[in-house]
Amino acid sequence: MTPAQRTTVSFLDLALIMTGVMAMIASVGDRHAAVAEAFSDSFGTDTAAQPRIVALPLADLFEPQEARMTAKGVQAIAALGGKNRQAEFAIAVPVVTQEAASRLDRWELAAARTAAIMRVLADAGVADGAMVPDLARPGQGGSASGARTVRLTIRDRPRAR
Repeated sequence: MTPAQRTTVSFLDLALIMTGVMAMIASVGDRHAAVAEAFSDSFGTDTAAQPRIVALPLADLFEPQEARMTAKGVQAIAALGGKNRQAEFAIAVPVVTQEAASRLDRWELAAARTAAIMRVLADAGVADGAMVPDLARPGQGGSASGARTVRLTIRDRPRAR
C-alpha cells in the first residue's frame, strides 16, 4: 500500500468512527443522564472521589441570633475537621429570616457563622486553602420556624503524583 492509500484509509476510518459517534449521540435524545449512568456503571465509579455532604442543624451549632458556637457545635465541627484534615470543605450556612432584633443583619450573621465554622476547622488542622464558603448555594434558610441546616460538602483532595 502506498502512503497516499494509507492516508485515505486512515481518513475513512476516522470518518466512519465520527459518523458512528454522531449517530449514538443523536439516538440518546433526552436520556443523557441515563446514558451517563450506564457508562459510569460499566466502567465503575470512584467512590473516594464522591463528595460527602453533612447537614447539621443550625440550632445545635449556634446560639440563637448569634455567631457564637455552642459547645456541642464546636465539638461536632472539630470532629469533622479532625477526621478529614486532608479534605476540602465547602461550607453553606443558611441566610435566615430573623426572629428578633439582632446586632447583625441576616447576611452578616450568615457570614460570621461561616467564619466561626472555618476557625474551628482550622483549629482542628484543616488547611486554610482547603476551606471555601459556598456562597453560590447558601444552606436551607427561609422562615425562622423552618428546618435550617448548615451543609458541609467534604471532598477528598487529589493526591500529588
